[in-house]
Order: sequence, then structure tokens, then C-alpha cells
Amino acid sequence: MKENNYPKVSIIILNWNGLNDTIECLESLKKITYPNYEVIVVDNGSKGNDADILEEKYKEYIKLIRIKENLGFAQGNNVAIREVIKEEKADYILTLNNDTIVEPDFLEELVNCAQRHPEAGSIQPKMIWALHPELIDSVGLDYSRTGYGFNRGGYEPVEKYNEEEEILGCCAGACLYKVKALEDIKIDDEYFDKDFFCYYEDFDIAFRLQWAGWKSWYCPKAIVYHFKGKTAGTKSKFTAYYRARNQIWNLFKNLPISFIFKNLHLIILAQLGQIGINFLKGRFSLLPSILRGKLDGYLGLGKILKKRKKIKKRVNFSEIEKFLILKWRIKIPKGILF
Repeated sequence: MKENNYPKVSIIILNWNGLNDTIECLESLKKITYPNYEVIVVDNGSKGNDADILEEKYKEYIKLIRIKENLGFAQGNNVAIREVIKEEKADYILTLNNDTIVEPDFLEELVNCAQRHPEAGSIQPKMIWALHPELIDSVGLDYSRTGYGFNRGGYEPVEKYNEEEEILGCCAGACLYKVKALEDIKIDDEYFDKDFFCYYEDFDIAFRLQWAGWKSWYCPKAIVYHFKGKTAGTKSKFTAYYRARNQIWNLFKNLPISFIFKNLHLIILAQLGQIGINFLKGRFSLLPSILRGKLDGYLGLGKILKKRKKIKKRVNFSEIEKFLILKWRIKIPKGILF
């Protein structure tokens, strides 16, 4: 079959001081079987000469976008998404973390899945934790009635989750988005919410897709290996701050007030529990970042609530609520160290 008979996919990779990881990711992409795609690398304000090296090494393979400062995951992707949509050539956009490597057929499987489900705005591959390939990293997003989000299937055995199924939304570390869906849900020319900077921006876009009537599907045959946390660290002050702040923003931006009141006791317990668990585990250095994140989250609700009013809501909340679960924490297998 000729290349132009395949829907075009634009793959977007952000690089921020992660040259070696980005090179490893690009080398794995060069082996994929899908014929009609392009790779866009956004150098998100790296301090060194990452952009120069990537441009020289992959000048025939990638389009390079240079940004002078780190705009974060959300706005960094937005810059590339706008360029792709302006060209009007791509049918799908794949956001892909630079600390990933992919199986050769992963994109073919994702596109096939998207074609089977034309109502889907996003498709999730099976993300495996590269450092512990016996464990899952993410097979989508889980959202708890406590107001906290989790990677669906995180740290569970890799043998699980082998059925193609509808899910709440996708982890943006590896997600195939339909261009029409992204155009449909954008707010003020933003696809990902730039105010989130990083973390929970994929929950936000997952909820907005659901509200607008776009479905999300999980494709177990598409395999991506994720090294996890190489850019910001899984237990850094940076991560603690943005997760604490954006968890609040996502809750008040995307969930009905009636839901918040109905589950207020769970939400308050989870807020207090996050502080208590980190205290009991001796993570005292993270507590100021968590508290500052929560404070900034509540202080910044004004602009978030303005965006809330602009979300397209075409479905009844019951269509979204059916995916919501009650979950307090992730269970990490014994002996696994970060």
C-alpha cells in the first residue's frame, strides 16, 4: 500500500537537557513499520548544545523547533501542535516522552485502533516500565473520587491488561490524539492548558475530550517502554509542587460542583493524607513544596474557573462518572526502588 493511503501522524517529542534519551528514542522510531509519519523535536530551552547536535545528527529525519526557555510539557507541545495543525496535513498527533523506546509496530497498532474507533479522540498504548519490564508503567488514566489521578495499571504485572477497551483518558507520555478532536476542545488557542506547565495536563485534556463527546481507547498491542521520571524525577521538589497544585486545578476545572460536594469528605481526607504520608515516610524536604503547591492551587483558582466556563460540555456527567473509581494510593511491589 502506498504511503499516502495511510493517515499521516505527527510525532512530537520534547527535549529538555535530555540529549542521550532523545537520541535513544529517535533511534527506536527510525525502526517503526508505519510509513506515513513525521517527527518534530521541540528543544524546550536546553542549557547546552542539544539542539545543534540533534539538528546535525537527524537533519534528514526530524523537524526541529527551538524554544529559548523551558515552556513546560503543556506549552512546549502546544507550540508544535499549532505548527502541525497550521499545515493541515496530519490526521493524528502523537505526544511521546523523550525517555521512551518503542516497538517497531507500535504506531501501526495505534492507528489501526483509532480507525476501528472513529469516535475516539485519543488512543493509549501499553506503556511498560523500562527499568522493570515485568511491570506496567501506564495503560491509561485512573481518576479517583478523592480528586487524585493515577496511572492506570501502574506497577502491576505486565501480563495484565491485554484487552482493547474504552478508558477515561490517556497518559500524554505516549498518546495518539486525533487532530479533529484537539481542534474541537481547544480553549483560547491552547490544546494542553499552558498554566498547568507539567503534570495533570493529560488529565485535564482527557476530561475535556470526554465532556465534548470524544472517547478514549486502550490498545494493548501497541508497546512503548518508558524509563520514567528521568526529566524531573519522581520524588523531586519540582514534581511535588506541580502535582500538588495541578491536582487542585484539574479537580475544580473539570468536575461538577455537585461531585465535589458529594465527595468532599474523601477529597479533604486525601489532601490531609498526602501531607501525612510524606511526613511519616520522612520526606520532610518535599513538604514545603507540597504545601506551596496546594496554596498556589487555591490562590490560582480564579483563572482556572474562567477556563472552566469555556469547556464544551455535550454529554451528561454520568458518561464520565462511570470511569471514576475510589483509590487512595499506588501499591508498589516490595524491593522496587526509585
